Amino acid sequence: GVPPGGREAAAAAAAAMLQTEAGALESSGALYSSHSLVGRRLGSRAERRCMWGESPSCEEDVFDVFERFVWGRVPRLPWCDRIEVETVASGFVQPLSAINHFGFLTINSQPRLDGIPSTDAVYGWGPAGGRVYQKAYLEFFCPPAQLDRLVRVLAAHPSVSLQAYDASGRRRSVRNGKEVPGDEDRHVAAVTWGVFDSMEVLQPTVVDSDWFQVWSDDAFALWDIAWASIYDKDSEAQRVIQTIRKTYWHVYVVDNDYIAGDIFRVFAEVWLKREVCVV
Repeated sequence: GVPPGGREAAAAAAAAMLQTEAGALESSGALYSSHSLVGRRLGSRAERRCMWGESPSCEEDVFDVFERFVWGRVPRLPWCDRIEVETVASGFVQPLSAINHFGFLTINSQPRLDGIPSTDAVYGWGPAGGRVYQKAYLEFFCPPAQLDRLVRVLAAHPSVSLQAYDASGRRRSVRNGKEVPGDEDRHVAAVTWGVFDSMEVLQPTVVDSDWFQVWSDDAFALWDIAWASIYDKDSEAQRVIQTIRKTYWHVYVVDNDYIAGDIFRVFAEVWLKREVCVV
């Protein structure tokens, strides 16, 4: 599957491509259409309306699009080309569907792994004879109220770290169960690593809060460039998408307990105070 950073890099590259091509077209005097540029990767305006809704009238309509994407009923989102094989194999689909239903709009995830053989057909990588490890990771957009609830719940889950940004650049961080001043904290952590004979430990995937902030700018821009743009200007559908871009937070959470952690338990406690799934 695509590790944290893989999808982000692809979407950021797409957004950068849009900006680069837009500048080139504008400087040449050509008429710039963001629809045509986005359409190369995501489809025409009509195709995107078919995938994401002809006329969403509320935020819950958008929740439904994300939930259907998790189940494979929506082919792609602006940030995700497909559901990864490891998402299905890990049993993540059902709990991801549940949290999307309640407004945690996931765009990237990976399960925890504790010493899986490097030759494993789904999760393996690197030379034969090694062992690979992962921390569970989720990346999503969510409303401010849901983020507030999540931060409060994390006080009882010190193994889970959180980093969040909104479209204006505000920052929130949780480490060891406590919220810390965002401007004083940089979070860098390996979330995928492997141990192999005669080699140093390899860490191919690292989360970095500063880099994530840069990615957040592009991630928020895709709400407008790829989604809001498919609806008529000033329509209710366009206002719904733009409200999400302006008010929601872009968040990642990492569960540092790769042996026995349950990253979905904290989300269950946000709204139901009971287990959703143990993965």
